[in-house]
Amino acid sequence: MKTIFKLKQFVILFVLVFASCQQEQLVTEETINSENSNDLLAKENTEEIVKVQHNYDYRGKKFSVVYVLNTIEEEVLEVAGDVELAKEIFGREDAPQNLLFKAPEKGDLQNTIEVKVFDTTEEVDEFSKTVAKGFSANVEAEEVKGRFVAKKDCFDSSVYGNGNFYFYYHSFYNAEMTGIRRTNRRYYQDWSLGGYNDQMTSLIATKPYGTHSYVRLFQHSCYRGRTLSFYAPTYYTAMGVPNLSYYTLSGWWFWRKSWNDKVSSYKVWNW
Repeated sequence: MKTIFKLKQFVILFVLVFASCQQEQLVTEETINSENSNDLLAKENTEEIVKVQHNYDYRGKKFSVVYVLNTIEEEVLEVAGDVELAKEIFGREDAPQNLLFKAPEKGDLQNTIEVKVFDTTEEVDEFSKTVAKGFSANVEAEEVKGRFVAKKDCFDSSVYGNGNFYFYYHSFYNAEMTGIRRTNRRYYQDWSLGGYNDQMTSLIATKPYGTHSYVRLFQHSCYRGRTLSFYAPTYYTAMGVPNLSYYTLSGWWFWRKSWNDKVSSYKVWNW
């Protein structure tokens, strides 16, 4: 009887010890996993230095520049690649002022960006017709009844349609600028952003499948200054630019500051 009692005690003790070890192991694993997650999160949130490669195409000349960018200070720390050719093109007094991009379909951040470079917005318009069939830069003159105006005049204009356009203060679509949101538009132009001037960092455009979307950002009000143009082909239903500083790297300042946030007017299309 004593033997059976001792055996029961041993079994109970073994079960308690085993359960304790399992619990300790579980707590340890949870702690390790928690620490790893925190480390990764901290790493993501504190990653300031990134490399962004621009593959330029300017009048048949193709060249690449890799920028080492401090995303917090928006300052370029280093450049590599075809730097001399880039300086030759972007560094002159009459340097090209207009860039065209195919925007990311899902709004993901891209570290390698294809860039078409143009001297004038008229050249951008002509090329855009080849990649976006039916594109017309003068929708306001064609669509707004009785109002035929120069596209650089300082006024707002709107044509209703199916495109939706959203703009944000911060990268990755944080803090929407609700006052300049435009929904159900075929065309809209905003000649001055007012209180939103020089604060835009990311944008989204949504549209029906089978249609084009196009966004053009201007450095100054009244549709003046340098431009960034983004287009979405017909097989997109949305496009997004998560951080404008990745796209504004160029010889306009050569080579120190990103042109991020310097948006004072814009035009958008959906057709």
